[in-house]
Amino acid sequence: MREVVEMLTGARRVTAFCHENPDADTLGAALAIAIAAERLGKQAEVVSWDPPAPFLDFLPRVGSVRRTPALEPDVAVVLDAGELHRIGKVLEERAEWFSNARVANIDHHVSNPGYGQAVWIETDAAATCEMVTRLLPALGVSIDAELATCLMAGIVQDTHTFAHPNTTPRTLRVAAELLEAGAALSAINRAIYADKPFTTLALWGLVLAGCAESADGRIVHASMTTEMLAATGESPSSAEGFVDLLGSTRRADVTILFKQQGPTEVRVSVRTTARADAVAITSAFGGGGHPRAAGCTLHLPLLEAQTAVLAEAGRELTRGDARSR
Repeated sequence: MREVVEMLTGARRVTAFCHENPDADTLGAALAIAIAAERLGKQAEVVSWDPPAPFLDFLPRVGSVRRTPALEPDVAVVLDAGELHRIGKVLEERAEWFSNARVANIDHHVSNPGYGQAVWIETDAAATCEMVTRLLPALGVSIDAELATCLMAGIVQDTHTFAHPNTTPRTLRVAAELLEAGAALSAINRAIYADKPFTTLALWGLVLAGCAESADGRIVHASMTTEMLAATGESPSSAEGFVDLLGSTRRADVTILFKQQGPTEVRVSVRTTARADAVAITSAFGGGGHPRAAGCTLHLPLLEAQTAVLAEAGRELTRGDARSR
């Protein structure tokens, strides 16, 4: 944290970057960093190559998020991105900008290699927003309702409202501080997990109707195709939360959602129990994340992507069984 504090304190301009397909953790952390920087008298902005999903519209200042930097390069704070390339095509489109910026890397992914000039990685943190909540007092910034809303949103989504095993006593203490500061926990939970339009439920019905199992029920998987999206008029962001629904299957140790992006691009979300390592599965395809939750992208047709990932999941179950003996 000290390296990040020093870099932010000495900055004149702060650009906070989200990872592609931003969730509440990367977006909430980025908004909080930008708000804090402004309160310290600095110019600040939030950049996300992919637009925030509609369910995140409740976040303060989300309408100010830009696709590319507008400020001159100074400090780039990359939040919740296990690899720098996870911030998307903005890294290529603005390569010269990045060559003139100093990068602060704030993350909680075990797969993060430690890129940047200031690196703060805590793999035992449930969310990057949990880390940023602890960072703000070190910067001399008081947490009010605006900041608390941004930060609670990330913790709620990354812990599935404190139901995932990544929730620790510290996570709950941090959340309590945010609640005291004005975060509306119930409303945030509903916005992320319950307040869905009928078209999203229709889409989920199509995906759920095609779910399947393998390895004697220990692997459960489903696919969200572009045809399903077209039929319901939904966007890929509507997949948020579906893999957790699959994870409620009683015997499954590995749950996988395949999200078709195009003819030869498939994004994959993986959740596991303690009997398997999600990172071990996704890292075989250049992905990463956490032991219980990880993801990757395959540039293959859907059927080939399914075959490859399911085979790797089966191998990881074999490895996991060997480890538990």
